[in-house]
Amino acid sequence: MQILEKAKLKVEVARNGLTAVEMVEKNSFDAVLMDIQMPIMDGYTASLEIRKFNTNIPILALSASVFMEVKNKITESGMDGFIFKPFDPQDLLNQIEDAIENNTQK
Repeated sequence: MQILEKAKLKVEVARNGLTAVEMVEKNSFDAVLMDIQMPIMDGYTASLEIRKFNTNIPILALSASVFMEVKNKITESGMDGFIFKPFDPQDLLNQIEDAIENNTQK
């Protein structure tokens, strides 16, 4: 979160997947960084729920796993990309910027 705030990005944090879905439903965000493993509702399910009412917002998965089945599940759940932990801070910022730009061009 500090990386994002240092880059002057406004950040809001959901402590679980259900809260993330509710936040996206009630607010306007430029992008979502979705942790795959969250309590109450995992990132896959939360992304599927978000896609029911918002097909445009870029959702980038955050995961420590690099297994192919994780990559496939990320795509199947409607996420637009993935960032594997640990990540390079500049790469994270670049991917967020790219996702927002690509969404703006749609």
